[in-house]
Amino acid sequence: MINIIIGILSDIHEDVDRLKMAFKVLEKNNVDEIVCLGDIVGFSVPYYTYLSKRDANKVVEMIRDTCSIVVIGNHDLYSIRKIPIHRSFFDYPNNWYRLEFLERKRISESKLFLYEDNELSALLTKKNREYLFSLPEYVVSKYENHNVLFSHYAFPDCTGSSTHVINKVKDLSLHFEIMRKFDCKYSFSGNDHFEGLKIFSTSFAKSIGFEKFIMPNELTWVHGPTVSKGTFKNGIMLYDTKNRIIEAIPLHSKTHNSNFLNY
Repeated sequence: MINIIIGILSDIHEDVDRLKMAFKVLEKNNVDEIVCLGDIVGFSVPYYTYLSKRDANKVVEMIRDTCSIVVIGNHDLYSIRKIPIHRSFFDYPNNWYRLEFLERKRISESKLFLYEDNELSALLTKKNREYLFSLPEYVVSKYENHNVLFSHYAFPDCTGSSTHVINKVKDLSLHFEIMRKFDCKYSFSGNDHFEGLKIFSTSFAKSIGFEKFIMPNELTWVHGPTVSKGTFKNGIMLYDTKNRIIEAIPLHSKTHNSNFLNY
């Protein structure tokens, strides 16, 4: 059986310094391929302190040149003003981004993230905008004896565009249904910036932090950490396809409390 080690990144949010750090960790661990789970861009002022060093274009180019699989996240979608395809939590009007902010806030009824109140423009080049626009919302990858579903978050909101949060196994009923449809044993996502690994199978939910975990022989969705330096402890994931072991590795960036930032 061929053993493939996959490096998994998520939620870079224009943090070029931490992305370089993540790549060094992945190189040290001799990964065979790198997957990016989205939110490549998106700098939200209350949550990050690397304003002068953020570089959306550099980060997009590094991801494009290095990763074999890349999916789009909610902040990526906002940066290019693209409405998600999978959006069952909210019926977007066709002129969504032409509406004024307060009108979108009113009709969304707190079901969606709106971004404009705290997010700076990513200042993307045309080439990088087109690249983000081309990204899929999910990818199914076939390994030697099982399939894996990669997405920024869980179906029906696989881009993480809604404010709905996965808390219980029952919240994943549609996601597990999609996994069965594509004959996927496991699924990996980001979005919530969890500090380590949060694991949901069809029979249990557990959080284990920055550790290793042997995947069970049942449908399982794993939510991992953010690469960006912000209000959560950051890190990356490694997945060993032969031994079916997932590991969260910390990047050890100092966190801060957004409530005390003065902008």
